[in-house]
Amino acid sequence: MASFELIDWVVALTPVLLMAVLFAWLDVFKLMSPWEMIGCLLLGCVAGLVAWPISGRMLDTLPIGYSFYSRIVAPFIEEALKGCALAVLILSNRIGYKLDAVISGFAIGAGFSVIENIFYLARFPELTTSVWLVRGLGTAVMHGTTTAVLAVAAHGLGQRSLRQQGGRMFNPVWLLPGYLLASLIHLAFNQFPNHPMEDMIVTLIAAPVLLIGVMRFGESETHKWLIEDRETHRRWLEEWQSGAFPSDDSGQRIAALSAQLKPDQAALVRDYCIVKAELVLAAEEELLDRDRKLEEDQATRVRAAFARLEEIKNRIGRIGYAALSRRLPFSRNDEWELSELKELLDRD
Repeated sequence: MASFELIDWVVALTPVLLMAVLFAWLDVFKLMSPWEMIGCLLLGCVAGLVAWPISGRMLDTLPIGYSFYSRIVAPFIEEALKGCALAVLILSNRIGYKLDAVISGFAIGAGFSVIENIFYLARFPELTTSVWLVRGLGTAVMHGTTTAVLAVAAHGLGQRSLRQQGGRMFNPVWLLPGYLLASLIHLAFNQFPNHPMEDMIVTLIAAPVLLIGVMRFGESETHKWLIEDRETHRRWLEEWQSGAFPSDDSGQRIAALSAQLKPDQAALVRDYCIVKAELVLAAEEELLDRDRKLEEDQATRVRAAFARLEEIKNRIGRIGYAALSRRLPFSRNDEWELSELKELLDRD
């Protein structure tokens, strides 16, 4: 009997986790570290724990739980909770490109489904393995897919702001279209209580095809953006190093600020811009290289550059840096690239 229970837990919990790992492995840029994946799973678990007191009465209608509430109301509540978990990642600038939007979203949905299935397994141990197979390969994969869809849609709406200097940190409206689409997919999945195996088969076919297709598009888009951003940052760096300022609006704002400062402070502002541009370029080169590994001498130079950046920031002072930071041309996406570079240093 115990062996059958173990099989139930395995088929209910592991398939969606293995699929999340597979998507991370397929990412040629290797944007998600194991710890980041675990963090996304835990966010999904938290959303699942919050959902349980709200949606727990679905248990009363198991084996699959197709009451009016679970078919019509629960999809909107559960997708909203997973959307809140996704918002945490966006607010903390943990999503840079569509690739990690897909993987992060799927991992959040996977974590949510794991908690949901653990509750069901504990509450209804007498149900057959076929029920847990449907939940593990059908319902759980659906949860991951809908959150991935939400993440991709939110990233698509917010990408312009995330890639421009002075863009908004987060706008809840970015989540709304993806939330509605994810809820409708979830709603459609729950409309066929008498055909669970068919639901599972359709999900297992459609979800990987959809998500891998989005990932392949994301790879092309990421490569294109990195090339464009690298050339822009290289041009800025050359202009700053030559003693001029970039000709765009941000460069002219920094020029106006420098004109108001004493020569030594103006020199510090220029040094800060140069070092930060060098680091952003290094981050973009590393992402384009795709090996996700820094050579020893390269790591030494990057560490020294980060230390130099912090030293210049301290010398500029809190008030001066506050004035400078509002004028810097670097976007939230550039800051995300720097965080990826720091993570590489921490791994070495």
